[in-house]
Amino acid sequence: MSRIHSTVIALVIGAAATGALFASVRPVQLGQRAPAPSVFAHELASRQAKLAAWSRSLEATLAKHPPALPKLPHFAPVAAQAAPRPSVAPAKAPVTYVQAPTIVKYQHTPAPTTTTSTDSWSDDDPGDDSSDDVGDDPSGGD
Repeated sequence: MSRIHSTVIALVIGAAATGALFASVRPVQLGQRAPAPSVFAHELASRQAKLAAWSRSLEATLAKHPPALPKLPHFAPVAAQAAPRPSVAPAKAPVTYVQAPTIVKYQHTPAPTTTTSTDSWSDDDPGDDSSDDVGDDPSGGD
């Protein structure tokens, strides 16, 4: 982007920011009272006269009673047929759910065969059992 384009874009953004600031501050103007609207005395008097006339017409309308409503025509009563009662089937016996007993089958597997090599370490070596070691004897005797 050339230097001219950058300058134009910066000026447009600056003008938009300035316009936004002016638009947000101008209508608020806190602390200042708006001037009272100027109304001429004869205009105010004519509005009050119209308001009084409307008030009198509303009171007169409320004082009048509305006309009586015409009576409803009476027709011979019509016998309504009763709806047939639905046939009720006897209630079925309640269903009781009985759960089958749980069947557990145990399957014994043969024990795995273990092989020991002669190279493995064991605590039961014959050269390990000496009489001068106290506490090595599992039978408790010396």
